[in-house]
Amino acid sequence: MAELRTAEVSALEIADRLGKPAPTPQQRAVVEAPLGPALVVAGAGSGKTETMAMRVLWLLANRRVQAAEILGLTFTRKAASELGERIRERLGMLARAGLAPDYDPFDPPVVSTYNAFANGLYRDHAVHIGRDADGVVLGEASAWQLARRVVVEAQDPGLGELDLGVDRITQLVLDLANGLGEHAVDPVAVAAYAAAYGETIEALPYGGRFALQGDVDEALVPARTLPVLLRLAEAFRAAKRGIGAVQYSDQVSLALDITTAAPDVVETLRARHRVVLLDEYQDTSVVQTRLLARLFAGGAVMAVGDPHQSIYGWRGASAANLDDFARDFGRTDADDADGAPVAVHALSTSWRNGTRILEAANAVAAPLSAAARVPVLTLEPSPIASEHPVETVFPETLAEEADAVAAWFRQALEAAARPPSAAMLVRARRTLPEFLAAFRRAGVPYHVLGVGGLLLEPEVMDLVSALRVVHDAQAGRELVRLLAGGRWRIGPADLAALQHLARWLERHDPTERRLPPEVAAAFDRSLAEGRAPPSSTRSTSWRVAAPTARSRASARRAWCGSGTPGPSSPASAPGPGATCPGSSA
Repeated sequence: MAELRTAEVSALEIADRLGKPAPTPQQRAVVEAPLGPALVVAGAGSGKTETMAMRVLWLLANRRVQAAEILGLTFTRKAASELGERIRERLGMLARAGLAPDYDPFDPPVVSTYNAFANGLYRDHAVHIGRDADGVVLGEASAWQLARRVVVEAQDPGLGELDLGVDRITQLVLDLANGLGEHAVDPVAVAAYAAAYGETIEALPYGGRFALQGDVDEALVPARTLPVLLRLAEAFRAAKRGIGAVQYSDQVSLALDITTAAPDVVETLRARHRVVLLDEYQDTSVVQTRLLARLFAGGAVMAVGDPHQSIYGWRGASAANLDDFARDFGRTDADDADGAPVAVHALSTSWRNGTRILEAANAVAAPLSAAARVPVLTLEPSPIASEHPVETVFPETLAEEADAVAAWFRQALEAAARPPSAAMLVRARRTLPEFLAAFRRAGVPYHVLGVGGLLLEPEVMDLVSALRVVHDAQAGRELVRLLAGGRWRIGPADLAALQHLARWLERHDPTERRLPPEVAAAFDRSLAEGRAPPSSTRSTSWRVAAPTARSRASARRAWCGSGTPGPSSPASAPGPGATCPGSSA
């Protein structure tokens, strides 16, 4: 391995020898940056992928590292494939130009996704934390089935207070379990935080509280529901551990556990990957950031990202990762408070967008840039940027906006000599039906990408609604859609009458006598459909559902009608002292 030395080949010379456009001064500063922690704030369309590829070429042309010592991580498999292909193509050109004589095409840089890298670490070193590297990896469907079984078999008394169906509870448990892993937090700490939050809300001065009691009660929901959901999430984790299974989302946190349990693994990976390039760094989750910092802090880590493009907050990502990069990667050990200096670079020339588009984008992003702790420069147009205009409208309603957009598309398509490429992006999927209806009225042909678009077609929505009504007793919205639709055409007045009848039925027994208040309240708290399975058998057919008019009526018939005993589960029985008409306590 050659010693580190001053660069002999510049980025300009490499571009010239390969017949590529010369890098801008900003790109050259990134490409020729010395080895060490560095942060690159790259705006949209600023050529970051090309710059990262050129960085690899520069390192190899100047013999700073070997190709196999470079690790590139990005967020999606598609992005990893594109980055890896571009690097391999450029390295082949570099070798043919005589600037990388030692390059072995069979030993290229490693380019992967963040999760795939963590998965490989886990598979190679699972034994350090007592795990089976060849254990089952649960897909979404398998994880759902296991979580649902945990919920169905749970004997937690707090379940009755949730007033939710089993499927909804299952989804909440899955989301919470994944969130605990993505944020690398202790469930006990979360429970304590929820308790403190509830105490704070309860301690608010009364003042006008009675007028806002509904808002206060809603604010207390997390504090009341989190404890039981945390217990179920822990039971779900234990169930996975019991069958030797993991989820893809678990592998990052387990890889972090390995780096804590086996410091030699950290040293091995640091020696293997002397240069690390982190793409789309603003979308990394908390646990991913901790894993990477544990492995590579203080080393030659270059992170590339844009705080304005952070879109995965729902899975633990945070644009604050860019703000905290110096803290996470600048230190070389726990005693070094200052750590290695972190260089900050910027790529602010946009090669993708026209001048007017950038003016509008900069105006929208200005408040975000002002609040960022890392410097975010204003995007500048490239020398070849177009001057196409940006038209704006400010309608008062969604329907007016959809009509205006449809009219604009129709005018643009009719004025074009040949059909141009055209696309529309919506901020929220729930608004898409309004735009599709406007396109149909205006006679604008369209194609909705993805399965989500198919589900918004009226015929498909009717079919999905019918299936949900058959499956879920709580599918009231879907039932109303069917009843008011073209098949039955029941008007609003009749629907209101049906609702009134349903409410009357849920308070009366099959003989039309009103149920005692304690019986009705008991059924509202908890309802179990079917009989409990024998204790000697293990079954997942025991279904728990939230009280609805339909499910309550069937349960009352089972409990109160013709002497048939009701559910045998103590949690689902009406409770001590509750009686049905015509029976004794």
